[in-house]
Amino acid sequence: MNDVDRGERAGRLPGVAYPLIAVVLGGILVWSFSRILLAVGKDEAVAISSLVSLNILVGAALVAYGRRVRNRPVALPFLLGAAGVVVAVGVVAAVAFGDRPPAETEAGGGGPKPETVSLTASGTKFLETKLTFTAGAKISMTFDNKDSLQHNFELFDGKDANAPSLFRSPLVTGPSTATFTFTAPSKPGSYFFHCDVHPTQMFGTVTVGAGKPGGTPGGPGAALQLSAKAIAFSPMKLTASSPNVTIHFSNQDANIPHNVAVFNGPDANAPAILHGPVITGPATTDYSFTLPGPGTYYFHCDVHPTQMTGTITLAG
Repeated sequence: MNDVDRGERAGRLPGVAYPLIAVVLGGILVWSFSRILLAVGKDEAVAISSLVSLNILVGAALVAYGRRVRNRPVALPFLLGAAGVVVAVGVVAAVAFGDRPPAETEAGGGGPKPETVSLTASGTKFLETKLTFTAGAKISMTFDNKDSLQHNFELFDGKDANAPSLFRSPLVTGPSTATFTFTAPSKPGSYFFHCDVHPTQMFGTVTVGAGKPGGTPGGPGAALQLSAKAIAFSPMKLTASSPNVTIHFSNQDANIPHNVAVFNGPDANAPAILHGPVITGPATTDYSFTLPGPGTYYFHCDVHPTQMTGTITLAG
């Protein structure tokens, strides 16, 4: 063995070190690349993955071609530089975006549709003080701040603000609207919410019922949302998936009385199923009743029967 061979052997690492180094470096690259893919959209992730896969195939083919390629002095610095770029971008993406879970899809995208909930702030109080969610469902809340003040929505894991916070929305300066998306508590029960800016004036409760997450609002454990505004119902068509129905009614007309009356037929000449108590706005209440079976049922406001009408459909 000549002196050159002895020098080369003396400078080499033990054989077991090479696979260990490969595993560590491979893990760092995989983690970094995953942060990049999580930080971009679906289409960008597909494009980046395809490009990187093509480069790996081309690089592997070049390395396998022969010693003339493997022994190029520029090869090692180039590979180390490319790996460094991937790691750097991955670290930046992880710091900026964190571990983002895959986005849930809505109807038409092959996934569950969020439950839509409305919450209105007016006169430094919530008009809807009782909300209803389905356990574990994705909630899309439309927050309407009618005051020229800052308000927000914070949900707590208990009966008051001493419980841990489950979700806190950004502050919204009115008059304006914003949409918040979050996940309802997984356990059925009663939960407290308030406005961080006016906690003693603006508060309410959320009732979380059991049911399939992402199910149709109005299904088991979820209330149908109905509002009265400008002497009109919104929406005018409700859909229930269970004969045991709860309507969460929000009267947003100040100093005007409204209610909900439901009839077992196509108009008010049919037998009444419900004549809900009249409430003067702004105020909210819940009306619970049982539909006889599948079909379409008429409802109106007893105070404004020709202006405020609608239908409830129970699927078969």
